[in-house]
Amino acid sequence: MIYHTIHLPVVDMKKTPQESGEIVSQTYFSEHVLIKKHLKDWVEIITTDGYAGWIPASSLLNREVPYISKDKVTNIHARLYDKPDAEESPLILLPYGARLQVVETIDERWFKVLLPDGKQVFVQRGDLAKEPKGLLTFSKQFLGIPYVWGGRSSFGYDCSGFVQMLYQWAGMHLPRDSHMQCADKRGRKAVLEELGLGDLIFWGTSDGVIKHVGMYLEKDSFIHTSSREGKPFLRISQLSDAEWNGNKENRFPTREYRRFF
Repeated sequence: MIYHTIHLPVVDMKKTPQESGEIVSQTYFSEHVLIKKHLKDWVEIITTDGYAGWIPASSLLNREVPYISKDKVTNIHARLYDKPDAEESPLILLPYGARLQVVETIDERWFKVLLPDGKQVFVQRGDLAKEPKGLLTFSKQFLGIPYVWGGRSSFGYDCSGFVQMLYQWAGMHLPRDSHMQCADKRGRKAVLEELGLGDLIFWGTSDGVIKHVGMYLEKDSFIHTSSREGKPFLRISQLSDAEWNGNKENRFPTREYRRFF
């Protein structure tokens, strides 16, 4: 059996096999994917969340054994170096969640890690440290990260990609898109007055098509990412804000609430 592993930091997945194709999602370093179809220098893949899209074939490494690691990047980004010296230029910058195979502890600051292509490099131990406890604290460390259409990494998330990542951290695997998440049968309908940390808020058009999602925090606030309001980055907003209050005059005049935990 051949295992297909992404070896670049982040790769855009396209609707069609061409550079100008519409971005539908992303895959990132160390993710194992399935190949659905080949077309010249492109492959159609299926990611671990079941999403399909086209990527350049050069983004993949084909291995006879899977690249398995219990260690992952827990910082927003992690720099990999040719030697244990942070004054050197990094070889590559990896996003949160990328898996790395630690092969040796060099000292109190450095790990030696094995990459999917067999190369051994170095990463600072703090970039693979234990993650903060609590969904509130964990989610806030991503504030300010750019909004990216189709984004699924800490280089830039879209709204559903960010929520998907938060829930994966909490131990639940959600579908990729906001309308899929809203329709997920595991989510129980909730009401505004009873929202609690971790509940999801979905915004829709006047005909009920779900277009946006955020996660409730506390005291009328929620965390999300969007290009709206001239703020194309991950941020905390209020349910009472003019853009998000569900007023029938707004772009998203409908709201739905789901509880998964």
